[in-house]
Amino acid sequence: MTSQAPAEQARRVLGQARRVATRNIRRMVSETRTRPATAPADTAARLAPATALRENGFTVFRGLFTPAECARLAAELKAEAGIRNGVKFTKVDATLHFPAARRVMLEGRIIDAVRSALGAQPRYLQVGDLHYLHDTAAWHRDSVHRATDSSEAPDWRNTDVPFGVVKAILYMEADNAAMGLMGGSHASPIEMDKARVQRIEDAHGQLVIGPGEEPNRRLSAAQKATPIAWKAEVGDVLVFDERTYHAGRRVDAGQVTANREAPKFTLSLVFGLDNEHSFRMHSYFRYVRTELSYRDLPAEFAGELERRDLVPSRGWSNFYAEHPEDLKHVYLPNPARMADLLREYGAVDA
Repeated sequence: MTSQAPAEQARRVLGQARRVATRNIRRMVSETRTRPATAPADTAARLAPATALRENGFTVFRGLFTPAECARLAAELKAEAGIRNGVKFTKVDATLHFPAARRVMLEGRIIDAVRSALGAQPRYLQVGDLHYLHDTAAWHRDSVHRATDSSEAPDWRNTDVPFGVVKAILYMEADNAAMGLMGGSHASPIEMDKARVQRIEDAHGQLVIGPGEEPNRRLSAAQKATPIAWKAEVGDVLVFDERTYHAGRRVDAGQVTANREAPKFTLSLVFGLDNEHSFRMHSYFRYVRTELSYRDLPAEFAGELERRDLVPSRGWSNFYAEHPEDLKHVYLPNPARMADLLREYGAVDA
């Protein structure tokens, strides 16, 4: 009995924290729905998570986890991953490798946040990363299709079903951690003007959204054309459309900085609506991007996902085995591999 007491106490604390966070999420949605229609236009007024995601391509859940919870989780994950302080670390397929990643996902707050952003029950797509002191400074999308012009790619072409594939990032350590975001870029299949954005950044013209400012706001056309640097705090969860252009950034004292040595530790997990866009995303990372070495999830974890209605309705099967014609649109780090990939799937004439 005595040995079980700390674990039982931890579960009670987590359960209480989740209930509080869930009430906060519901209040956020309720407040935005009940705001008077006659209220004056204000670009800083809070948008509901689903509205912010739809309009801007991202939404933020401030303080979803407490600093104490994040410190405990960070210590667990560092121990499981063998992370040493000050030494950069990154690992894909986080819920395959790390029990603590599975526990925090199933705890429910991240899933609740994603559900409120998508407006429907999410499905877990297995894609996930554990990053310590990691920043991808170049602007990029995380979606399956990343061509200069992806107009013909299913991510944008198949509009009969909503896209609804998102990445949720929990910030466990965030001294000066930030995320660069191009608001509204998820809606365009055309590559962003990286040269123009670089000029804005070189002139320190970013729109910095600090801890005391509302990130879930209506953005003007000019703001959507300006690179955003959203400053993360410990316990925040950022949810963004996988087609949104983004880049790792750091912010000190309200200014974007080149200091990338300050502590930053994140866990990212990808979810989606139960439709072909999500099936495609899972299969892309699990079966097409073989260099990443994604593997089948542990049976016990997969079973728990099934019980919680978090598994895609087609299961974990390979979408491209039935739709090889879609392969010609996928992003490959090594484009020369495309010919072999099409032959492998019998889609040479696709």
